[in-house]
Order: sequence, then C-alpha cells, then structure tokens
Amino acid sequence: MNTSQCTARLLASAVHDMRNVLAVIRESAGLAQDLAAMADAPAARNVSGALAGKQRLEAALAEAQRSVGQGAALAEAMDYLAQSGGAESGEHGGPCDLARVNRSFCLLAARQARAAQIGLVSGESAEPVWASVPPMDVLRALLEIFDLCASVGGQVQLRFTAGRRQKEEGIVVEVLEGANRELALAAMTGSPMLSGMRPGWRAALMPWREQGPRFFLSLSACDSDAA
Repeated sequence: MNTSQCTARLLASAVHDMRNVLAVIRESAGLAQDLAAMADAPAARNVSGALAGKQRLEAALAEAQRSVGQGAALAEAMDYLAQSGGAESGEHGGPCDLARVNRSFCLLAARQARAAQIGLVSGESAEPVWASVPPMDVLRALLEIFDLCASVGGQVQLRFTAGRRQKEEGIVVEVLEGANRELALAAMTGSPMLSGMRPGWRAALMPWREQGPRFFLSLSACDSDAA
C-alpha cells in the first residue's frame, strides 16, 4: 500500500463521517428553529407545553454542539493527514508524536472500522511519545494492522497506545475483545513484518507475551538496502 492509497482510504472514510456530522447539525438546527417558532403557538403557552418544548430545544442544541465538536476533531485529523503527506517530499519527515498519530488514525478510519465491525480506541498516554519516523508511514502501518483484522472477519476491538519497550518508541497494539479475537491474534502473530513503510524505515509487529495478548509496533530507521 503506497501513500496515495493510504491517504485516499483514510480521507474517504473521514469525509463520509464529516457528511454525517453536517447532516446531524442541519437536522438539529432545523428542529431548534421549528421549536422556536412553535413557542408562540397557543398550545405551547401553557406550562407543560412550554416545558416540553424547552426540553426538546435543549436536546437539539446539545446534539448540535456534540456534532460540532466531532466535526472539529475530524477536521483536525484531516488537516494532520494532509500535513503528513508532505513526508513524501521530506517536509514532515519526523519526528512525530505517536499519541497524536493514534488519535488521528482512530478518527480517520472510524467509518471503515464500522463497516468491518472493528472498534478503534486510542489509548491514553501520560505524555507525548516522539519517534523519528514520518507520521504518514505510521498511519500506513496502522492501516495494515487494521486490514489484517478485517481479513479474518473483523468483529474485534483494537486499542493503540503510544509507548516504549526497552527504550524504543512504538505503539502497543491490543486486541481487547470480539468474536474473532483469536483469529485476529493469529493473523497478527503471523505477520511480524509490515510492508507499509518506505525504504529507510522498518515496522515490526512483535508479540508482547509477558504482558498478555498484546503486540508492540516497533518503528525505526534502517539501511535502505536492507528494508
């Protein structure tokens, strides 16, 4: 999977969700407008009618605010994706905050995840985890892990958490639950090397058995001839 394919897939997923956000805002705003207009109607002038209308109006506005927040987060992730694409020309070659990459990926790939019945969770990190690797290559590696789980039928929940193992920066990948959890674990165990990285960078998915059924996505520079 090259950078263009990764960008296209993530962008298509994010645009679909952004349209859903705008549709909710439009419907909520329309409902609020209708309720405001009905407030002057005779039936709404009694106490019970006014209270019911007020509650519905508050609910509509709360839904619109929630959607605005979701849209803002999506927009930020899409902007990060656009910036990350510059790594192909060396503009954003690293370092990158792996915690931010995780958050952006989970937002950008949410629509694809729903279609594959895969839950995506960005784990909390106490502080930024910086890695000297282009963010676009990390996104590609995460999308490849996603594809591994989708290939066995999905129905799992994945959590990505930026962290370190033996002083090496990377991402802890956990398959939390789901009907196909064991199949997903087997697929990930059988694919230690990911092909999404460009020459000069290495991505290895290694089992982390001493801490349960989890993996460590190791990201590092390497000799281009050996990649």
